[in-house]
Amino acid sequence: MNDAHLPNRDAILTKWGDGTLVDALFAEYGRIWLDEESPTIGLLADLHNAGEIDLLSIITTEAVERHTGPNFFDGQHLYERLIPRITGSVREMVRVVETLRIGGGNDMAAGLHIDKFAKWCGDDPSRPAELLALIDEGFAEANGYLIIAIKNGVAVDRTLFVDRAYGFLESGTERQRWDALSALGQIGMSDEADWGRLLEALETALAANPDDTFRAYFVSSIGERLKDAPAERIDALETLAGLALSKGGEHTLHSASRLLALYPEPLSAALKARMLEKLREVDAENKGAIDLLDIALSKMVTAGQVVDVRQLAEALIRRDEGAVKLGRLDSTVRAVVENPNDALPDWVVAWLRDGDHRLCAAMDRAMFGAGRDERPLRVDFSRYGLREAEYPYLARKVVSSFFLKPVLMSSLLSSLLRTAPAEVSTEVEQVLVDPVLQNYAGSTRDLLIPISEDATDPAAPAIARAIAAQDSYLERLRAPGFVPELCPSERERQLEWERHTDSMSEAMRNARRKSIFAQIATESVILYGKRAVSWVQHAGDEPRRMETEMGSISTSFEVPRVDIVDPVGLQLMLLSFRAEARPE
Repeated sequence: MNDAHLPNRDAILTKWGDGTLVDALFAEYGRIWLDEESPTIGLLADLHNAGEIDLLSIITTEAVERHTGPNFFDGQHLYERLIPRITGSVREMVRVVETLRIGGGNDMAAGLHIDKFAKWCGDDPSRPAELLALIDEGFAEANGYLIIAIKNGVAVDRTLFVDRAYGFLESGTERQRWDALSALGQIGMSDEADWGRLLEALETALAANPDDTFRAYFVSSIGERLKDAPAERIDALETLAGLALSKGGEHTLHSASRLLALYPEPLSAALKARMLEKLREVDAENKGAIDLLDIALSKMVTAGQVVDVRQLAEALIRRDEGAVKLGRLDSTVRAVVENPNDALPDWVVAWLRDGDHRLCAAMDRAMFGAGRDERPLRVDFSRYGLREAEYPYLARKVVSSFFLKPVLMSSLLSSLLRTAPAEVSTEVEQVLVDPVLQNYAGSTRDLLIPISEDATDPAAPAIARAIAAQDSYLERLRAPGFVPELCPSERERQLEWERHTDSMSEAMRNARRKSIFAQIATESVILYGKRAVSWVQHAGDEPRRMETEMGSISTSFEVPRVDIVDPVGLQLMLLSFRAEARPE
């Protein structure tokens, strides 16, 4: 819809007269999402400024509560466009702004209009003082807007508003101390005296406010100040940040992770390291902090700081209580997997050498698990300075960590064979034969045969011998031919088929209950045929016939052979591999 379809002056005045204008603003007007230069926005603002309608008085708690969900945000968006263009008292404007913020609830978009209110306050030099007077008066709706008052007021009367900011920091309410701290982190410091006063006040405030929330605001304020701090003041600011971090709790950790994720540039390497060390304590239930930490770590991987990231991930995974799963750091995992350098091989080798199954299992699930195509990973093990005893040790760790991923497992063992000393190469080769090739005879051969035929590949002779051993094993396995006595009876097959059918039906029912498609689409059962026919009708058109061809979706995976005939023995072998300690 464009402005040609919008109501004119008379239509707006009619709605104002019959009391339905507020409903129109949250409904048909709001749905159009006009831009700031729209003639309709201009018309609404002109009518308000001329006193013919009042766009502020009609915004009440009751009116907002009538319009929830998308309708509310349509109306909020409209007021976001209107606020900079309409006049009114600061008292009435802040009441409207706060009513709209509360109406948005916990949605991240609930406060989008507040930036426009800040601009509105700055457009008239009298407004910051009026807003500050409302805060002094105790006007409830103005309590959350001290930062806006101080930041805009400094441009009008710097001395007054800076003094008031320090006053609130020293003796204001809890919320006012938080907001004063944030404001002092954002207003400019004009000279050395200003910086000296700020640092002294920050040190005093930190000593007087030991609570976690204040420390969180304190760390964020330091992060802001570091953006424009002179070189001689950086050490003092970072020392204060370190003091706040040292005894901070979850709110402080959230602020630290936010700085690392979104504003890392002004932070020194020492301060970043201190923040990362403190973030080892982050609560696994603190989703916001972990999500921000994930963003920060992914940026560090891109910047080449893979070792630091890996060490932090190790600490989070190894915690005895409240361990953080590697999969929750999905952006970090993606950055490692997609890194064009050696981040992934280095990570894999480091955790395999460590041998802790918690790390290896986490790596298996997060980096090579569901949703990622199995692919070979070629690693140059000569880069890691391995001792002879580590080659067969790593071969067994590869098997215990990635046993259900034959291609990955075979590619890593092939890489080991390329650089393994002759004294231990046979032991690695034996691990490739048993258990890998004795369990998998499909995708592993597709990977290994080309290697065995490549005369330039150092692993070719060993791979060729392993394939020959597999051929001999399969030949002996098939030698007895078909043995009817080993086949289940017809009744046993029927019972298994019924059990399988029942389990699949139950799985489908459970999937339907949790499926979003079941909530938005109608299910139809096709009894025969290979396509579905439906009729679609649009307003004013004849019904249109649509055909949907049916297709099939399938997948396959290899099951380890020994798991069928000796599952207990296989599991015992894997357990022994997992428990093996790194050779001294």
